Amino acid sequence: MMDSYNAVRFNVIRFFILPIGFMSMLMACKQGEGISLGNDDSGMGVEIMDTLSVDASTFLLDPLPTAGTGTMLVGNLADSELGALSVSSYFRLGISALTLSSLPDDAVYDSLSLRLHYSGYYYGDTTTQQKLGLYRLAEDLELTEIPIALEDDEMPIFVQGATLWSDRQFAHDRTPLGEVSFRPRPTSTDDTVKIRVDDALGNALFTMAKNNDVRLTNAEDFVNFLKGFMLVSQGSGGCITGFRDSVLLNLHYSYERQTDGLRVEDTLKFALNERAYQYNQVETDRTGSSLESLSYENNEIPAGATGQKTYVLGTSGLVARLRFPHARAFMNHANIAVSKAQMVIETVQSTYQLHPPPSALNIMVANKYGTPTAYFPASYGSGTQMASFQPASLSGGAGKGKYVFDLTQYVSDMRNDTASEEESLLLTIPVSTLMNTVDRLVIASDGDRPAIKLHILYTKF
Repeated sequence: MMDSYNAVRFNVIRFFILPIGFMSMLMACKQGEGISLGNDDSGMGVEIMDTLSVDASTFLLDPLPTAGTGTMLVGNLADSELGALSVSSYFRLGISALTLSSLPDDAVYDSLSLRLHYSGYYYGDTTTQQKLGLYRLAEDLELTEIPIALEDDEMPIFVQGATLWSDRQFAHDRTPLGEVSFRPRPTSTDDTVKIRVDDALGNALFTMAKNNDVRLTNAEDFVNFLKGFMLVSQGSGGCITGFRDSVLLNLHYSYERQTDGLRVEDTLKFALNERAYQYNQVETDRTGSSLESLSYENNEIPAGATGQKTYVLGTSGLVARLRFPHARAFMNHANIAVSKAQMVIETVQSTYQLHPPPSALNIMVANKYGTPTAYFPASYGSGTQMASFQPASLSGGAGKGKYVFDLTQYVSDMRNDTASEEESLLLTIPVSTLMNTVDRLVIASDGDRPAIKLHILYTKF
């Protein structure tokens, strides 16, 4: 071992850089120029080869657990590449914020309204008019286990137990309780969206409050009476808006103050106090799009079938699945040591566009079925590796933006590691926002291959 080390240390050391894309194993090598290290007795020969390949595809994960994320998403988007996406929010309210003891005997019902506070998140065109409808649920919101039969070691890494899933729908009344049209102001810290709710429900709740009805004093009885709500976008929209889950149903009333005889207005509040019962439900229509054939039954489309583009879309479950079919053979073919391996993902999306690229990306490791079983670790440290978006230029000019991941350890571990041959990597938006944003990435094409490159700097002994 020491003799080999000395041979590398004192003889000529060669480093090779491999940009790896969708290239044939038979392509020729290109010899580069020598680079000096500042020591006349030691030199580096740089050689660029296009001999390995990366397989990329758009992959559809099983329905995601979108409950309890803190953000209520409502709206719709549509484009020729991904098709139509509609997101609705289901939730139920509780009685923990009620103070029935403060209701005066001479109180008179005024109105019922739902108030939504912006979360600060949006995706799409906020200049267009948005319309929301509020519907009363006719079916209990029920938490369920993952809706597919899997072994414990095949459970997605982000699944923790019974929850509400992005594809789940619950029966609701056909007539809306209320509607509102508005232009979103998602970055506003004090603006809200207010929906006037049907007075029939308002009067019923007010009568119950006046009578100290058990349905307003017992949480289970209240849920049996008011099972929950669905908030849905109506019309073309063109934007998905995020609201905080601190939603309030306000029962407005007034009474005559005894001290001065003035008419005073007050409110009984029904708050969302069980976050596990709020989730974002997703519907897609990919008819006529590049991903028309994608479904939970046919959950993978190779980049070659989508113009060498690959897609990522939050909440919907769209991720990019990456495999390296020849990298393992290369690592076991020669006596080499990897010094650095970087994967570069390129996109033509700009932060100045209507649909900007995600600010960052993560990678998950998937088993042979595509089930994410682990988070891709940060290099030489703990935590999950994250790649931030790097724009093509500070001015957003021509060229491609990119994300860069360090795959040094991953590539090095391919040597004699037969246990992970069926693994793949899933490129996603950060897991922290995977369930509560619709951030979208289009991985660019690079001629007859996706713009995904793996640069390997290695020493050959």
